[in-house]
Amino acid sequence: MRIWILSGLFSLLLAPPALAGAWLRQTGQGFVAASATLRQTEDGTLRHELGYFGEYGWSPRLTLGVDLNQNDQQTGHALLFARIPLTTGETRPRLALTVAGGGSHQRGYWSPMSRATLSFGHDFTTARASGWISLDASYEYRASLPDPIWKLDATFGLNTRSALSPMLQIETSRSVGAPLSYAITPSLRYRTAPGQELVVGLEHKQANRQSLGLKISLWHRF
Repeated sequence: MRIWILSGLFSLLLAPPALAGAWLRQTGQGFVAASATLRQTEDGTLRHELGYFGEYGWSPRLTLGVDLNQNDQQTGHALLFARIPLTTGETRPRLALTVAGGGSHQRGYWSPMSRATLSFGHDFTTARASGWISLDASYEYRASLPDPIWKLDATFGLNTRSALSPMLQIETSRSVGAPLSYAITPSLRYRTAPGQELVVGLEHKQANRQSLGLKISLWHRF
């Protein structure tokens, strides 16, 4: 029994990042995440956002997935994506390219959307924990908008031996003639079962107006 527990902890410490921008899923393995965010803007308005993300290791050099999002009844998107590695083997750091296509909508009116993302990732291991750092630079085209959107996101996460592990996400976006938008979300990940985590975070967002939100996500590896 002790050997099984120790081996389980060891595998968790060495597990790849759940939100694996620069890491590919192993063949036959997958990951899904469902999230809900409730925000209150500076004028007291309550808004919500729902998200679903899933990916599956199709082959050693190809991960396929889906990215769904709905922001109140105003905007949303539905994308299919493919990720390929730009580095080989266990090279550190890692680089990957993700290409996505689908549609986005504004108040129910759908139009084509595409996204290309270059991801950088580096994982590390210490005596007490393991962790990862990732950077994702994206070019996003939406036919409903006059200009493309450029995004730069960063994630820092730790995998500890306890049930709780911290994570910090920083998301930024910018388009021509528009101010910089950003969101900063510190979170705690709670292991509820093998391969499953509950993630709770506080989000500070600046996008046209300032808001503070509570983000709850469920992660599942299979």
